[in-house]
Amino acid sequence: MIQTYRLIHAKAARSPIRIPLVWSWHIGLKPQDIFLASYPRSGSTWLRFMLFEILCGEEPGFRKIENRLPEIQWHRGAPPILPTGGRLIKTHEQYRKDYKRAVLLVRDVRDVFLSAYAMSVEFGLHKLVSKGDFDSFMEAFINGKALQMGTWQAHTRSWLESPLANEGNLLVVRYEELRKNPEAKLAELLRFVGITPNMQVIHKAVEDNSLQRMRAKEDKERKAGEQSILLSQNKNVGEETRFVRKGKVGGWGEKLTPAQIEFIDRYAGDVLATLGYKRGTVEEQASQKEVPVLSI
Repeated sequence: MIQTYRLIHAKAARSPIRIPLVWSWHIGLKPQDIFLASYPRSGSTWLRFMLFEILCGEEPGFRKIENRLPEIQWHRGAPPILPTGGRLIKTHEQYRKDYKRAVLLVRDVRDVFLSAYAMSVEFGLHKLVSKGDFDSFMEAFINGKALQMGTWQAHTRSWLESPLANEGNLLVVRYEELRKNPEAKLAELLRFVGITPNMQVIHKAVEDNSLQRMRAKEDKERKAGEQSILLSQNKNVGEETRFVRKGKVGGWGEKLTPAQIEFIDRYAGDVLATLGYKRGTVEEQASQKEVPVLSI
């Protein structure tokens, strides 16, 4: 049943019906709302788990975060969570004029691709958008046909070149830096949304939502039959069936061939460079100088 729903939903999301649907999602937003923007498979669920615990003082769960830090299509009825009376709302959409202030979470597109492919295979969507093999899915992904948000590069550019960036209303957070130093990046994010960070509270939220504990929460909710739409119905949890995967930084270096890396670089390399990521193969990167991280 859930698999049939996902297939129907995936087809609708890639059809013209998506345009008025997305428009309807943005009705009722408030000027005080702040958005957690990202391209899918960039770590936004982990970020929301930590923010939920920091802001709500409760143990987060997959269904809980949907109610308090909602996705854009479910924001109606969500309570204000910010000092200004606004809400923190997740969006995977490209920049829209409805967004007045936002945090953009970005992740290396090469790792995003691998995570998107694994998720698509799990839900049987890879054959819907490609021939089903790895290379054809990569082509569909890099050309914006695999996910309904368009290409990673266009999505990212829409935010980096938005009025928010020019007005100081956009905070760019790299997933890799969030993984490396989560407490400092969370403190920076909280200050951006108008909250004085409590480092003890942040430390506990980071510990409580480590990769291992996130995976344990996923297992618990699956077994209890309380999973949200984020989770697969498959209770035989293997790595490919997880929503919370390894979240590995730089895993693409072990999985992609030089030709595949060059293909992605050809289309998305300029945006990677703008964000401070190194281009080329792992061997080529070893000889490169550090690239300064984009500051907005």
